[in-house]
Amino acid sequence: MKKVLLMTAAVMLLLIATAVPALADDSTTTGDGDVSATVPVEGTIEALTISVTHPATLAYTIDPNADEANDFIAPIIPITNNTKVPVNVTVQSLASSAGGTLQFTDVADDAKDWTNLNLADSKTYLALGIQIQSVFGWSAGFDLDTHYAVDLSSQLFGSLPANTTGEMSLVANHGLAFDQSYTAMHTLIFMFNLV
Repeated sequence: MKKVLLMTAAVMLLLIATAVPALADDSTTTGDGDVSATVPVEGTIEALTISVTHPATLAYTIDPNADEANDFIAPIIPITNNTKVPVNVTVQSLASSAGGTLQFTDVADDAKDWTNLNLADSKTYLALGIQIQSVFGWSAGFDLDTHYAVDLSSQLFGSLPANTTGEMSLVANHGLAFDQSYTAMHTLIFMFNLV
């Protein structure tokens, strides 16, 4: 008997918790001939959840022993819009950060004579940038310019339609005079918002 009462109470609580919002008291309109009544209708609109899949971490390698076309190696960065509508993809920030054995100073891609940097300058300066890798997936009007870490302003790259993947990549200009293996950190901050 106790189990039946507990089950009944649990079902009642569940029904009360999931019930449709209560309606206001009924109103009675009376009169002769045509009678009109105004009834306000209130709607509730929920916010759309933005869902974008992107890498949790990225890594790059500078190999001064490789040929010039392959001395900077970084993976393609897939950005997948799982949202029901298009979203804008903005790089809010790309900046050198602490945490490696070196902390580079971000500079413009044309700021140095990169192949002739000495050891001290190679360990100091880097022009790290991010760009759209492939035009596929992006809505018309995307920006193919490279956003370098030295640029402090955010950059809107473009929008991705619903359920679409676009690709981005890292690029860099760097010195070659490294006397041992080092690590360096940068922080990349994306912002995704509705078009």
